[in-house]
Amino acid sequence: MAERSGALPAVPDQLLRSELTRSKRVVLKVGSQALCHPNGCVDDAVVARLCADIAWLRQRGHQVVLVSSGAVAMGRAQWSSLNGDESTESLGTQALAAVGQALLMSRYRLHLTEHNLLCAQILLTHGDLGQRSRFLHARRVIDELLEGGLIPVVNENDTVSVEELRFGDNDALAAQIAQAITADALVLLTEVDGLYTEDPNTNPHAALIEAIWSRDLRALQMAGSATSKLGTGGMRSKVLAAQKAGEVGICTVVAHGKRQGVIRRIFEGQQEGTVFAPPKRRLSAKRKWLTTSPRVRGRVTIDQGAAHALSVGGRSLLPVGVTEVHGRFGVGDLLSVCDSYGVEVGRGLSRYTSEDLRFVAGKRSEAIVEHFGWLPAKELIHRDDFIS
Repeated sequence: MAERSGALPAVPDQLLRSELTRSKRVVLKVGSQALCHPNGCVDDAVVARLCADIAWLRQRGHQVVLVSSGAVAMGRAQWSSLNGDESTESLGTQALAAVGQALLMSRYRLHLTEHNLLCAQILLTHGDLGQRSRFLHARRVIDELLEGGLIPVVNENDTVSVEELRFGDNDALAAQIAQAITADALVLLTEVDGLYTEDPNTNPHAALIEAIWSRDLRALQMAGSATSKLGTGGMRSKVLAAQKAGEVGICTVVAHGKRQGVIRRIFEGQQEGTVFAPPKRRLSAKRKWLTTSPRVRGRVTIDQGAAHALSVGGRSLLPVGVTEVHGRFGVGDLLSVCDSYGVEVGRGLSRYTSEDLRFVAGKRSEAIVEHFGWLPAKELIHRDDFIS
């Protein structure tokens, strides 16, 4: 049995847990390991308890979005049970996701209707939240469902998201959904009790961290790099999701998803799992999106003078400060801005296309007017569209 550690002194653990009881909007993310048996078949008892806890949250006035993994694992288990263990090799991951997603939704629909609740399926890619217009549309639909008393069930659109299957995970998606709907709390349910000082599977003396700042770099070191057997994530992906949520002021809890009553204890303010405390600062809606948007369309390298003006002086980025342009992007796309050493100093929305910027990089406004006959934009990235 792993030892428990007290909350780190600087983290207002009890205050945060008390505030969780007053959360209006909650995003619950359940991972494949918490949702399924080791063979990939759904643990129906877990699904039933999860839906009962969602109904309990709704009765207490919380609005709930469920981000659920498990489609690929369930698809693989179903296909294997019908055609033999070796048959899953004939179907790719995307095809298995298509099989499993229908099964996954049928389970949620069955158990939620027992509590007079309706669920609505939403399939997204990280790219859907990376483009501002699509981000706003997704937010509007989820808002409408929540105000109507429904339970949005969100999953990554694995059937078409090749890149996301290789590099993404639903922990990151859950953090982006939490940001999109201005959630008060994000709960990541997994197969362990929370963040430990070391891997509790290999070190029986590893201590559970009850509370830690979301920006604390030690969290990533303690999380390690291992991924889960059934899913694409692991503790590291949960820490990264907590960091993303924390940047926009959202409190995150990582807890054991198969423990009975875990959700109720969290939202009763009791000790459960690891709380990741967000910093106190609050960001505007656009800056929140810039912080968590997953899809950078291009990268620019700037000189050290421009880097100082951006990060210290709070100035806009002018074309004259750009030394290199990488990638293809359009007006309004998200850019990564790096200094001459290759270190990212921030991200912002471009006011030039990549083709035009290659012509005007390093040039002053007078030279840009001479080239185009007019000035498309004074700034490459306005200070209001930039975040460090």
